[in-house]
Amino acid sequence: MRRSSLRIPGGEQRSVPVRPTLEERLAAVMPLDERQRKLVALLLAGHTDASAAGRLGVSPRTVTNILRSLMDRLGVDNRFQLGVAIGSRMRVPDRPNPRPRPVPLPGEPMPGFGVPMPSARREAGA
Repeated sequence: MRRSSLRIPGGEQRSVPVRPTLEERLAAVMPLDERQRKLVALLLAGHTDASAAGRLGVSPRTVTNILRSLMDRLGVDNRFQLGVAIGSRMRVPDRPNPRPRPVPLPGEPMPGFGVPMPSARREAGA
């Protein structure tokens, strides 16, 4: 993972990890050629097919063909499913080993709120 230095007030510097770019994350999760990677990055950034085609120097029909090829490869039927499939492969966890969060029992305070959880059963006479 790349690292960058962070200057802290008082003159101290620390080395901090740099999050991978969108294209680096795409390359890490599925082998795409350069044009496919650039197209997916443009579409994820909010470009339309036409504007992405203009940026890549190809026709909108070529964009459609690239997307159809990716859909076939991932076994999905539409663009929404393609986005979910690619997004789920690209997810980079914030922490390498997240700790499970404790689940309070009914009547115990909720972590961070100090408010008791509602009782699982209604109290008699209520």
